[in-house]
Amino acid sequence: MVETLKRRSALASVYVKGRFGADTNVPGMTVHERTDLTLVHIDGGNDDVKNPQGFTLPTPGHSAAGTDTRALWMGPGRWLVIANDGAYGALAQKITERIPAAAINDVSSSRTVLRLTGPKVRDVLAAGCPIDLHTAKWTSGVCATTILDHFTVTIDCIDAASFDVYVARGFALSFYEWLMEAGEEFGVEVV
Repeated sequence: MVETLKRRSALASVYVKGRFGADTNVPGMTVHERTDLTLVHIDGGNDDVKNPQGFTLPTPGHSAAGTDTRALWMGPGRWLVIANDGAYGALAQKITERIPAAAINDVSSSRTVLRLTGPKVRDVLAAGCPIDLHTAKWTSGVCATTILDHFTVTIDCIDAASFDVYVARGFALSFYEWLMEAGEEFGVEVV
């Protein structure tokens, strides 16, 4: 039997729990690295792909959540399905069984995912993002791939004060340094 290696965080050398930046009673932003996730990319060729994990895939610019999975619209006929870690390849296999005509790839090691929360998280993101993150437009279930500072990221709005940010693993360290610097003025807590 082939043994699979445990994934190592791209931020392992710099990710330190604690408070940083402005000394405030409540940190403006909290950063939590979401490790042990399974990420599966679906390329169905069109937007008619339905129910890969028991829920309808999201429409353009949106995300959708099932019981223990979440899907992000990534482009025409393309989605990213995220689940808490299971056996390597298990989620990809389940999706392949439901939609055999689609191209399914496990891309779990390709992204670093940070959950950003707090009263100033939109201000921090707005410091480097060209899209309008105002609460009137960015509500729960809205997502987009965009530029943040000079990094290509996917931002998923979880709720009014929570976002998941997906960044390519190779850029995770530089992105994390930018994020910490951008949040300094509001105070950052790393958990």
